[in-house]
Amino acid sequence: MIKRIIIILFLVFSLSGCVQSKTIERLGIINTRGVDLRDDNEIEATMVIYKFDLETKNISEIITGTGHTVKDARENANLKTGIQLASGQINLELYGVEVAEQGLMRQIDTLVRDARVSDTMLLAVGNPTASEIINTSEKNVGTNVGQYLHDIIQQNIKTDVLSRVTLQDFMHMYYDAGHDPFLPTITITEQKPTITALALFKNDKLVGQIPIEKAYQIAIFNKKIKSVALEFPIPTKPFEKYMKKDDYNDIDSDTFYALFTALKGTSKTKMTDVKNLHYQTDITLKLSLHELTKEINVKGPEVIKLLEKQVEKEITHQYEELLTKLKKLNSDPFGYGSIYRTNKADGKLKKSEWHDKFPDIEVDFNVNVKIIRHGTIP
Repeated sequence: MIKRIIIILFLVFSLSGCVQSKTIERLGIINTRGVDLRDDNEIEATMVIYKFDLETKNISEIITGTGHTVKDARENANLKTGIQLASGQINLELYGVEVAEQGLMRQIDTLVRDARVSDTMLLAVGNPTASEIINTSEKNVGTNVGQYLHDIIQQNIKTDVLSRVTLQDFMHMYYDAGHDPFLPTITITEQKPTITALALFKNDKLVGQIPIEKAYQIAIFNKKIKSVALEFPIPTKPFEKYMKKDDYNDIDSDTFYALFTALKGTSKTKMTDVKNLHYQTDITLKLSLHELTKEINVKGPEVIKLLEKQVEKEITHQYEELLTKLKKLNSDPFGYGSIYRTNKADGKLKKSEWHDKFPDIEVDFNVNVKIIRHGTIP
């Protein structure tokens, strides 16, 4: 790990010829930064830094600074340490809920103006504060907290729970009239950082959240999903004749749960009526069945077909519920507004115009589920 950091730091400073030279041993490279709002409306920046001094026992350290801007907060933090802080390798920017509710563009604009900041930096919301997430994590994860938080998000992107949202991705959604941004939310659960929700934005302001278990519904609009675990409640009654009697007569028999892995999931949306803001979204999922909470004989094709239909109904219901919530929040993470813009005669759309129209859209969700594996389940 230390060798890897040394190589990265060497490349960073060997390629920055026009930047004022500094002694590497006197530098602290900011790896992760949390941004919160204080009671006096000043910014509090909590920074996880890498130290290049190999004689130091701990290669990372957490430093906090305050100021009217993120840059001021970093300069204030410099007064508390004997090393010079540099922002060229920030992998993750974490925003407290209060900062996100007031709007992120002031902070993001600072990042965009800094040529040393990478467009591939990940963004996330820390609930309730970024400082709590970083400091609590540092006490409990037993490793570099900055890298740990970054890896949590990357792992959920890899398993298709989340869509990747970098600095560049957030900016693209923000400036794309008809498509509102979203970010993962990290909360401390059992003393460890956990992604618990997807934060929803109207323009750049946090307006609501959905549980992380429902985040795939938005992810599938942005990419093909192929490895996310999905669990659905299924009504017991249609499966009565395929169950053991004692299992069916169980006191909790109204519903059972089915656990799947999505082997492939895609979506396609078209506008069916521009004037009346009507859409059709086709969701196609190929699933592998892993577990049922009731003992059901799924070996016959008729049972699989029945299970497919019930899952289709449940997913359709979930999408209809989600759309209702999004319309109340007036947040469009699906990007229906972008589709509307491309169908307009002039191809133009203002963000305010779409937020006036979005609560009135109607979407027909057409869900097609195919269970192609069911393993050794009886």
